[in-house]
Parts: sequence; C-alpha cells; structure tokens
Amino acid sequence: MRRASAVAATLALLLLTAGCLGGAPSSGTDSATPTETPTDAAPSGSPTPTPDPTPGATPTDEWTSTERASEVPDADTEVNLENRWNRSVEIRLRVVRLATNETVHEGTYTVEPGAERLVYNLAEANPDGIESFRIVATALSTTKRVTVETSACYGNVHVEITEEGELYPYYAIC
Repeated sequence: MRRASAVAATLALLLLTAGCLGGAPSSGTDSATPTETPTDAAPSGSPTPTPDPTPGATPTDEWTSTERASEVPDADTEVNLENRWNRSVEIRLRVVRLATNETVHEGTYTVEPGAERLVYNLAEANPDGIESFRIVATALSTTKRVTVETSACYGNVHVEITEEGELYPYYAIC
C-alpha cells in the first residue's frame, strides 16, 4: 500500500513539474539565453536527447519528501519481535488504542535466539484515520513502552532483545 501511494505521489509530482525538469529553453526572451543556433544541433527530424531524470522523480524511487507524511493516514504498521540475545526470551506484548484505552492485541510469545517474528499489524485494529497506539512490552523483568501513530510518517515497530539481553522497543519516524 505504501509503495502504491509513493508511486502515485511521484507520478503526480512528475506531471506537476514536467516543465521544470530541464530540456528545451522556454520560448520567452531572456537576456542570459543565447539567441544563436548551436553548431552541433541535431538535424531536422532527429530525436531530441532526453535529459536524465531528476533524482527522486522516477516511479521506482520511494518517498522523496516527508513534508506532509504525518498528515497521510497509513495503518499498515507491523509490530515485530526480535531476539538478538543468546537465550530464549518470553515477551508479553500489549497494543492499546489510546483514543479509547482499548487493548486491541495482547499475547505472550517465546522468542528463540536469533529469531524475528511479526505478531501484529495496526491495520487489524481498523483505525479511523490517524490514531495513536501504545505498544507495551514486558520481558526480563522490565516493561517499556513506545507510542506510534497510523500515519505515513511512522515505520514498523520492533521490540528487540539486544545482544546484551536488554529490552529495547523502537520504530522509525520521518
């Protein structure tokens, strides 16, 4: 879903900036623009070379700007458990919708050394636009929390047991 949104946004950006990306000079008179015809001009009927695209302006590029990402609803946010430690760890996880204080997911998971697993996606809670969710993780006699929103600005949530055996929840944000 994010990729489709990014492609659509990039295509719209391309259409809006098509005249600004380079190519032939404008037809207006500009004192800094030479008026003589270059001697190496392509003969009549030959194709005009296409300039290289501006970085970030092709459909294969991801988001080129995060300026308004916090205003774009996107509930496709995974909650993953990761164990980088050398022992199995039991992790208790709770996901709470802050608007209603409702627990939308709760479970206890045994995560083996070196394992990673997806345990929940915020889209399953059917958020209404942009909503805040608190992820509460308990492991190794420690409880830690992170709060994320269902906007395009937030990346997936990772609840990690570090190589040192510490609980470390985190996420990416623009």
